[in-house]
Amino acid sequence: MNSRRGLNVHEIISALEDDHNILSADIFITPPENNDFSDEDSGSEEAGEIGNLTRRQLLAEAEVRCQLPSADGVLETVDGIPFINQDEQEQQPSASQSNEPPAKKSKTIVTRKWRQKDIAANPERESMQPDFVLDKDNPLDFFEMFFDEEVFELLRSSTEQNAIAKGHVNFRVTVEEIKNFIGILLLSGYNSASRYRLYWDQSIDTHHPGVASCMTRNRFEELLRFFHACDNNRLPSDDKFAKVRPLWNLMNERWLKFYPGDKHLSIDESMVPYFGKHGAKQHIHGKPIRFGYKIWSLCTRLGYLIYGEPYQGAKTGNTNPNLGVGGSVVTNLISKLPSDNHYSFYIDNFFTSLRLLDEVSQMGHVITGTLRANRTEGAPLKDIKEMKKTSRGSHHQITDLSSNMTLVRYNDNNIVTIASTESGVHPIGKVKRWCGNKRVDVDQPHCYLLYNKYMGGVDRLDQNVGKYRISIRLKRWYWQMIMFPINACANNAFQLYRVSPAGQAKDAHDFLSFTRYIVQTYLILGKPSTSIAKRIGGKTPLTTKSKLPDSVRLDGKEHYIIRNETQIRCRECHKNTKFKCSKCGVGLHQHCSQAFHTIK
Repeated sequence: MNSRRGLNVHEIISALEDDHNILSADIFITPPENNDFSDEDSGSEEAGEIGNLTRRQLLAEAEVRCQLPSADGVLETVDGIPFINQDEQEQQPSASQSNEPPAKKSKTIVTRKWRQKDIAANPERESMQPDFVLDKDNPLDFFEMFFDEEVFELLRSSTEQNAIAKGHVNFRVTVEEIKNFIGILLLSGYNSASRYRLYWDQSIDTHHPGVASCMTRNRFEELLRFFHACDNNRLPSDDKFAKVRPLWNLMNERWLKFYPGDKHLSIDESMVPYFGKHGAKQHIHGKPIRFGYKIWSLCTRLGYLIYGEPYQGAKTGNTNPNLGVGGSVVTNLISKLPSDNHYSFYIDNFFTSLRLLDEVSQMGHVITGTLRANRTEGAPLKDIKEMKKTSRGSHHQITDLSSNMTLVRYNDNNIVTIASTESGVHPIGKVKRWCGNKRVDVDQPHCYLLYNKYMGGVDRLDQNVGKYRISIRLKRWYWQMIMFPINACANNAFQLYRVSPAGQAKDAHDFLSFTRYIVQTYLILGKPSTSIAKRIGGKTPLTTKSKLPDSVRLDGKEHYIIRNETQIRCRECHKNTKFKCSKCGVGLHQHCSQAFHTIK
């Protein structure tokens, strides 16, 4: 088997002396493993001679950076570690071969041909309206695209198994109760109480009749105690989030299946709040949520979460050592998308590197991201100190001809560098900036306009989830990791609703009324003999005229006409009647029932 090892300093020097085309070269010697070894000079003590190196230094492995002249006189930078074939080395053994240090992991030689040249801007990819939203007309239909029967059954069976394992062998729970439970959780996001028990308190300032009639307090606390999303007997030992992994797998599968087809996607980190102790807990200074679990998120511009991966540590996240943790996260998330489409990705400087841009280009996509100053690989960009002396709106651009990658350093409120394979400087746009006490137009390169337009998707997700985040908290470490997918599903369902015909109508729901519709429906679900008018706090059946969700009125289940004690007004023909619907709780004649329970 052929093996490759890096050249040592002596071999590199010999190769450089034989190549007369090299203008200059920098050799970086790998430090010795044991610094206690004493060295002796290999030549004279005259300073400046290449021979003034020790034997150990000459045999050490090294990296070299060379500058070569091109046809038009512009320097080409070659950066990396040269290699030789180990078999060839064995054919020519040397006396010092047994003393050589073990070869380290090889790096790929990257050749860049930098020019002061722009790249052609790719046309912005348009998104088509997905077909699966055309037949949906109410918020519950969109929410249950993600929280379908399989997900509810997972929560029901896991909760029941957890209770039985803890000694409550007679504990049973139904899917309807799980829906009631999730409805109360979502309710706490926009109608929170200091203590969840206040929903059942009989005081005039706290009582919530919808929650109290939906589920008893003791039953709710039972579900809180046993609520689970996995089988505790089948937890993999190498997964820190094994308690919530089955739920997250189902959610990611559905989020990816029903994402609205946007071609401009952003990748960033989202935070789930948690203040207890856990091996994967993170602290990110400057984030709205500084303590909690970090989620690598792939989102659309408006905040639809396509895929989320909880962060467990650098050892599990660094699947591609050549790219590092940030680059590995990007390539892993991109690999989840359908391979037959081409996308534009936007990332921040935590992820961006020139090697990552090469990798994404080979995958058939374009990418734009802010770049840290120490990751330019020696590219001849104008120095940051020089850029600070230029006027606001000025820029400096260089392009690698071999990969069609461009770097643009721009002077705005601060000096920012962007690396992109999608767009360069032109066409230059205008942005408003404050200059003294007035706003002025400042030039801005096209790649910066695209980055500012499409990069904020994960921040929009955090904003939407945080607006009506479930406020009922427990001390269990995995509780927030179960609550986050519920909030994320409500957000994703609303994003699909917005692009549907129902969401574009004049009386369309906003995010709050969208969430309330789901909650109202789940609170109403229960025993058919319980009057819905009482559940929503109405005094007469007429109060349900605007409060009864269509998802209940049109579900076609257990709508029986029964006799009422007194005369009431028919909801359909508005005449007096002694009959009503047992489930909806509204007055109805027998001949009006079909019309009332049919789409109009």
